[in-house]
Amino acid sequence: MKQLILIIILLIAAPGYTQTVDFDLVKYHGLGFLSSKLEITKKLGSPTNVYAPNYECGFLSSDEQGASFVTLDFKRIKFTGTDKENYLIEEVIFENDSSINLTYGEFILNCETDSNDLIKIFGEKIAKRLTNNFSGGIVIFHGENDEGIRLELKNGKLIKWGYWSPC
Repeated sequence: MKQLILIIILLIAAPGYTQTVDFDLVKYHGLGFLSSKLEITKKLGSPTNVYAPNYECGFLSSDEQGASFVTLDFKRIKFTGTDKENYLIEEVIFENDSSINLTYGEFILNCETDSNDLIKIFGEKIAKRLTNNFSGGIVIFHGENDEGIRLELKNGKLIKWGYWSPC
């Protein structure tokens, strides 16, 4: 009986504490969250560095997924994927660089984006985790998968956006 009550409480309470991210709304210089290596290099040129990320676990782990993942590193933005599948925007570093912009639907994310902007973009449900001078990270999950994004803030300003998957 206690288990049934706990399940009901979790089902009722969970929507109030979760906010979701829609990967289809994410764009960088016209590139979608998922893009081919050809699309990326046509738009951004040659990466500064190309390497195997060698993650131990998660959705970008070569061992766990049975595929050879490659990271295309453009210093402040990284795309990771395989030649057979598309590459995803794995990381964007905004800190101290106003030229880096990521769009989420109609909103622009950059080093000037603050906690209040993120609440407008992702909804009031994340307000409980963000304060005006918040420093740290929060994960916003995708609505249908066990993946999401990790936002890092310093003194209430967005410094990093990253793809997140569980281990």
